[in-house]
Amino acid sequence: MRSFFRGLLGLLTFVIFFADLPVFPGVSSLTEGIAEAQDPPRRRRGRRMRPQVPQPPAPEPEKKETIAADPEDEYVVIHGATIHTVTGATHRNGTLICKNGKIHQVSGGRLEAPEGAEVVDAKGHHIYPGLVAFRSGGIVGSGEAEKSQDPFDLDTTMGLAAGITSTWNGSRVTKLIHGSLEDLTIRPKSFTSINYSYRNPRGRRELRDAFDRVQEHLRALERHAEEKKENPEAVAPEDKWIKGIFAVVRSLLTGQSTALVRVSTMPDIRAYSDLARRYGFEIVFEGAEEGWIDPGVLSRTGATAIVTPRARRDANESVNRPTGSSIENAKILHENGVPLVILPGSTAVALWGLAGRDLAHLSLEAAFAVRGGLPEKAAIEAITIEPARLLGVSDRIGSIEVGKDADFIITDGDILHYMTLVRWSFVNGKLQYDKEEEGLLDHIRPGGDLDAPAPDDHWPRRLGDPL
Repeated sequence: MRSFFRGLLGLLTFVIFFADLPVFPGVSSLTEGIAEAQDPPRRRRGRRMRPQVPQPPAPEPEKKETIAADPEDEYVVIHGATIHTVTGATHRNGTLICKNGKIHQVSGGRLEAPEGAEVVDAKGHHIYPGLVAFRSGGIVGSGEAEKSQDPFDLDTTMGLAAGITSTWNGSRVTKLIHGSLEDLTIRPKSFTSINYSYRNPRGRRELRDAFDRVQEHLRALERHAEEKKENPEAVAPEDKWIKGIFAVVRSLLTGQSTALVRVSTMPDIRAYSDLARRYGFEIVFEGAEEGWIDPGVLSRTGATAIVTPRARRDANESVNRPTGSSIENAKILHENGVPLVILPGSTAVALWGLAGRDLAHLSLEAAFAVRGGLPEKAAIEAITIEPARLLGVSDRIGSIEVGKDADFIITDGDILHYMTLVRWSFVNGKLQYDKEEEGLLDHIRPGGDLDAPAPDDHWPRRLGDPL
């Protein structure tokens, strides 16, 4: 019996020390309560709780934006191209949607085409606004183009093949539309020519006298308007003498016209600039080969420069000042805030001119400006939005923006690269040029294959060859 109680006592001792049972009821609970108040209890290793990381919500299925189509609407959808809007962002692998001849939507992603839309897969290609030729000869008819243009003329096709969709014909801003005489004219536009060259001192004096006389007449009209408020019978100043050069000057002073002058040397640029600032009229310099010498003159005048980057003027070694042309002319003018418009040396439609396929057409002239240091963005602006602004039609053409006319080109590469060809040209949302359907350039890299073998000589054309 004694051995039984001795074993029971040993078992009780083992339980107390190793099972952590309280000797006195409540003591263990009190101790734990104090410990918890001072320091939170540590969780046992075997039951440690892992931190709960919030799981991201399951991605929703991609929603492709769709456009409700009206049976009366005409849609054109371009998928997969790099879209150069010129005035905004550049969208890679984007979507361009045109509706009823206007740009309806520009997106950096893929949009579903409305039912019945004309869809163009332009993957790997580039979309640019249609090029705007400030001046051209032979592409469109003179005067009212709707009455003088041949809609099937080969020159129109050559212009579209060079990426030109609009041009100024001397009196109107006109579109290049193949096979139609509708909607050719965007807006009438005219410039005023004046002669204030140092080579014509008498003409300079007469022009200044005309400005002074017309300016005084305009002031007299202002005084008459004030007098008429008190005296309704006040007689207006006589104006029957305002004709000829006086009418030209009045159109400049009243802002109805802009002066367009062809200048090359810095002395002439300074002379015209001084005249424009003195009398407060707008002026555009075409040429300005020596503008790089003192670009601040053009900048202070607020003048636009129409330049030909490859134009050359030899330096005059007989004078003790900088003279001649510079390959950096466009760059220097741009850096000084002078708006730029680029034109090639020849504005006629020919294989060596504005719409040629050698190294002299419009976009390649802009590329030579880049060779002289002009930023690529500024070079593209100088053949799109800047000439559109100068011609007063930037609200309709010159950039890819919602609401503007759907005038754009699709190229197989960078527009400033000499190997780039226009694949499609659209005007008012309608296809006007398809390289593969025309006989001009279809033999060069057909299908846009940059590694295509060189074609056989295709010129001169033989009787019966397709145009």
